[in-house]
Amino acid sequence: MDTHSIWLYVHILLFVYWLGADVGLYMIMSFVKNPTLSFETRKTLIKLAFYIDQFPRVTFALILPVGLHLTLGFSLYPVPDWLLATGWIVGVAWGTLHLAVLRFKGTALAAGLSRINQAYELLMGGIFVFIGVKSLLTGAPLTADWFAVKLLLFGFVFWVVLGIDTVFQPFTMILRMGPDGLTPGAEAEVTRQTHLTMAWALLMYLLVLAVAFLGTVKPVW
Repeated sequence: MDTHSIWLYVHILLFVYWLGADVGLYMIMSFVKNPTLSFETRKTLIKLAFYIDQFPRVTFALILPVGLHLTLGFSLYPVPDWLLATGWIVGVAWGTLHLAVLRFKGTALAAGLSRINQAYELLMGGIFVFIGVKSLLTGAPLTADWFAVKLLLFGFVFWVVLGIDTVFQPFTMILRMGPDGLTPGAEAEVTRQTHLTMAWALLMYLLVLAVAFLGTVKPVW
């Protein structure tokens, strides 16, 4: 059996569960911002969102090592064994970190792990953007322009996710309210943050769709 085809199949599955679950989160946000819903209803939706959120996070983490296998299979770059092994260690560790943040949510450990996650997103975004820009300007380390642009946009995805993780926290505000609800001013802030989060989520969807297009069509220019 062709192992390259298997990795391609796994890559497609990861992409489907990543984007599909994230769209589910997007829909939940559109309901959670509704101040006419009861506190318990909004609280239940938010708890559900935290669990659904693990699907795009874990699949995003695993796309990295699977992408390395595809890079090697498409002969886009001679990925050495040590880099493949590192990719899997990093991918599994990052996915586990997300699950640990949910498991220990509200504790000092979860807060520390969240800071590690944010630093990782900042770093990995920079690495992919650097590789993409350098390849476009010099033709190395990647010779295919479409692949360089793909990695460049993939780096932007990391930064958009980082922005959502650090700047926009409408769910946190709602969870702090009691059965009596938020003040009108707090509700307005929740709505503002939710709209900003949804706008950034749309930007991420556009980036992911562009990345998928480049990886599928492989345009030559």
